[in-house]
Amino acid sequence: MTVLGVNAGGRDRSALEQMVLDVVPDPVLFCTHPGRGQHAASVELGPQDVEPIVAAFVARGAAVALEDRIVGPDEHRPGAVAARAAHRREGRAVRFPGQGLLRGTLTVEDALATGAVDRVEPLGGPLAPGTPLVTHDFVRPVYRAGALVLEVTPATTGVIPFELEHQDICGH
Repeated sequence: MTVLGVNAGGRDRSALEQMVLDVVPDPVLFCTHPGRGQHAASVELGPQDVEPIVAAFVARGAAVALEDRIVGPDEHRPGAVAARAAHRREGRAVRFPGQGLLRGTLTVEDALATGAVDRVEPLGGPLAPGTPLVTHDFVRPVYRAGALVLEVTPATTGVIPFELEHQDICGH
């Protein structure tokens, strides 16, 4: 397993996500990490040659932190190092193992049984295991202290993920 920290110094999280997925269309795990007015990413790769991937990120103006070295623009290196250090501890999971199992409507209990997330946390109170979770085929859980947590909010049909696929993000 190879983990990269990637930082191109951008404030636009969507642009960062697109850049990462252009370079690594099928990462094992891909998280975004805010910091100092910009977003960085951690990307876990499968068994593949890492050098062309690193070169592609650097060609796009990003710094890349690997286990044994850091390459790319000096001004982006601290963010890349921080993102790599946060991998599987903190951050917003864009791609993660089992993500495809969290589609459609399932109960909170069934969502947890997939093993894709460690916890489902509601805003505003506890949830019964049989509460319907309407994913709309889009989930972005967050790592919190090493646990992958899907934050949900009440809806008329049960609960929905706190982050929706098409929403305006304040300050972006």
